[in-house]
Amino acid sequence: MFKVFIVDDEPSVIEGLKLMIPWNELDFELCGEASNGQEALSKVGKLYPHLIITDIRMPGINGLELIYETQKIHSDTEFVILSGYADFSYAQEAMRHKVLDYLLKPLDRDEIITVLRKIKSKLDKKFLTRYGFSQTDIKTFKSSRNLSASDESNDFVNEEIDNAWKAVRDNFDEELTTAIKLMNYEDAMQLIDELFDIFVSRNININNACIMVNSCVYRILHVAYKRNIGIDTVLPSGVSGKWDFKSLKSYIADIVSQVVGLMLEERKRNSRSFLYEVKTYIDNNYQKEISVSFLADMVFLEAGYLGDAFNKQFGVSISEYQHRLRIEKAIELIETTDMKLSDIASTTGYNNYNNFFSHFVRITNKKPTQYERK
Repeated sequence: MFKVFIVDDEPSVIEGLKLMIPWNELDFELCGEASNGQEALSKVGKLYPHLIITDIRMPGINGLELIYETQKIHSDTEFVILSGYADFSYAQEAMRHKVLDYLLKPLDRDEIITVLRKIKSKLDKKFLTRYGFSQTDIKTFKSSRNLSASDESNDFVNEEIDNAWKAVRDNFDEELTTAIKLMNYEDAMQLIDELFDIFVSRNININNACIMVNSCVYRILHVAYKRNIGIDTVLPSGVSGKWDFKSLKSYIADIVSQVVGLMLEERKRNSRSFLYEVKTYIDNNYQKEISVSFLADMVFLEAGYLGDAFNKQFGVSISEYQHRLRIEKAIELIETTDMKLSDIASTTGYNNYNNFFSHFVRITNKKPTQYERK
């Protein structure tokens, strides 16, 4: 998914965008938000979002200044501007900065979705052309595995390819993507082996095999691209038909090996930053149900590795850290408010009071009633 960052000094606008848009369905994920340009600039330098949706008039650094400064550090980021005014001077200046669209408030859900679909298509094409794939390749990938919600023609997909894909297990795409995300070379190659077995059993010709392999390469590179992995200099461009099956399999095996290796290096370099990103997320969302697998997906790590690394770094498991944080917040509410204990329990994330009580006593060695308002 492509990462989106929202900037607006009106909290209702940010919450509205978060709730009204089916981000995941459109292949986007919200990676952060800010209430002003200065805050946004400090965050986007670390998050490197693919798209920033920003208000144009904000105190301090305005939307145009934010765009200008962001383009200095990450020129690939795309922008959509929001405004409560039909201010054409701002719009003209925005277009000079290559802003993709200019939306007027109050925001219209259907209009936003249309704009996001257009941006998604542009990001897909930018990604593919960046790694040497032609426009024909792009149409082939999209149509052969339904990679786009657009109504593009399926003329590129012949019956042989269609039948071959049907012979692949239903969740092949998901398993291949997951294997790359988890940096598991063996699992990824097992899936590739299955695909080549189908090439043999179905007597697929080499040209159609190249198309199908390129579709797999697209997915592999897409995972790496979203992780900001610098793979430009080590990966070959898209394959043509002048191959045999042995060299074709060697080609994709080399790509899997290169990408997994680069991702492992990146994880080693940035493991501490990933852990603090997870910790910050828990700090800000302690009252929610948060699974280790969700957090692992968020930072593209294997769940077992993340759990062990978090425990080693902070001396406590992810689950226990969240429980301790909840109880700490509960004590604060007991001492500073007149809230009922049952309400405090639910506010801090415990829908069951007995569960809240049990963790409270275990962590503090006291009952909630032993704490008094200060």
